[in-house]
Amino acid sequence: MRLRTILVGVGGRGRWPVEVCGADERFEVVAVVDRNPQFLERAREDLSLPAGAAFDDLGAALQTVQADAVIICTPTQTHAPLSRIAFAAGKHVLVEKGMTFDWQDALALVREAEHANVRFCVAQNYRYHPTEAAITGILSDTTHPHHPGRVAIADLVHHRYRPDPRTLNYPFAMVWDMSCHHLDLLNAWLGPAERVTAVSSNPPWSHYEHDADIMAVIEYQSGVVCNYVLTHAATLSDYRLILQGARGALRAFDGPLRYYGLPSEQLGSKEAVICETQSIQVPRPRSEQGVIDDFYRFIVEGVEPGISGRNNLHTLAVCEMMVRSARERRSVDASELTL
Repeated sequence: MRLRTILVGVGGRGRWPVEVCGADERFEVVAVVDRNPQFLERAREDLSLPAGAAFDDLGAALQTVQADAVIICTPTQTHAPLSRIAFAAGKHVLVEKGMTFDWQDALALVREAEHANVRFCVAQNYRYHPTEAAITGILSDTTHPHHPGRVAIADLVHHRYRPDPRTLNYPFAMVWDMSCHHLDLLNAWLGPAERVTAVSSNPPWSHYEHDADIMAVIEYQSGVVCNYVLTHAATLSDYRLILQGARGALRAFDGPLRYYGLPSEQLGSKEAVICETQSIQVPRPRSEQGVIDDFYRFIVEGVEPGISGRNNLHTLAVCEMMVRSARERRSVDASELTL
């Protein structure tokens, strides 16, 4: 089955659906939508579409062409209204992360997609990166030689040098735009979060109107405690991920995924073993191909992926807990939210 697809937002981050869907025989791009004429013309030419297949409005495109699905890659603030336009037309939707920046709206979107009887997914592509997919594979196989055992300690620190706010000009944009990637991974590896205690800040040199950095302690129902840090106004970019368990630790930063066995002596250390990722996860040209593969399978075969709108609510729930905690200066329990 070939899915007739409309691409909405085809510049910047929106280039990936043009490139991936344009090269995937399971998808037939029938229209492109963007308010920027240059982005629109470039995408139309790249996809060899006629002039009549380029639009500056999704509603007009839906009225003009026959389509099965809509892929939305626009600023987060526009995700909900554009998704609703597609739902109303009975189209399946893949929307870029974050689904939305409002918890109640996220709940409503998932309900509305189900009522419209359409498939709804969120492009959380980090879970398809080779290293992250390898971690998923290792954690799912307790017999794997690099399985760390029951994980109890986690660290995820991502300092980003991103001085220009661009579309991240609303409160807690860093959480809804970027933490959603990290929290999606942590949920997949560690299970549901139980409690979040967070603090947000903005350094003196920041160009952001609102806080651009957030630090949190995330307690998971599984007993894992995670030290989480995200900064958009850093002066040095840095990424560190460590998962520590009863048998050893997985460490991802400054190179390939490494495994460290549990030391046999006090304050000792073990030599790192480089984890072979290719044997765990079939390599893809890019992580977004994994997103497209699961979106297609969900529509055609009914196999619900981890990136479905319903599953993504678990990720956005932690985002909401983090935002509430930082805003209200208190710990927030999962019991305060209703899925």
